[in-house]
Amino acid sequence: MCIFTGMKTRAATDDPIDEMKRCVCFDLRRTTRAITQMYDRALKAHGIRATQMPILVGSRGAEPVLLGRLAKALGMERTTLLRNVRPLVRRGLVEQSTETGSPRTTLRTTPAGRALLKRAYPDWKKVQTRALDLMGRTEWSRSLTALGEVSRGTGRR
Repeated sequence: MCIFTGMKTRAATDDPIDEMKRCVCFDLRRTTRAITQMYDRALKAHGIRATQMPILVGSRGAEPVLLGRLAKALGMERTTLLRNVRPLVRRGLVEQSTETGSPRTTLRTTPAGRALLKRAYPDWKKVQTRALDLMGRTEWSRSLTALGEVSRGTGRR
């Protein structure tokens, strides 16, 4: 199926550029946008976006988490993470601090942020179940394993 026209494509083609219509990167990005929109709609009533949920979850521990460590765990650039953290800090959902005598920034979900996570959980769970049902739980599990290998640079070549 051609992503640009919605029409079926032949498996083989004489034009190598036609092969670019089946780009893994584009298809993954398009799918990710669609899934993100599903989660955003489910979380909208709670005033957070799908991109902010992993930050709240990742910084909710008893101890503050280093910004760089959380960025790495989330597969984000530090600057992208900071841009997503700022609205959470302004709303009092995350505390951002710098250790005394250190340039290292830490994050911690506040009690208000933890309460928001608890309130949002039922809506998140509904969309999570729907997404898994749409993708097929077994297929998603296999895909997640393969995608994890790619993101760690250990995928089969």
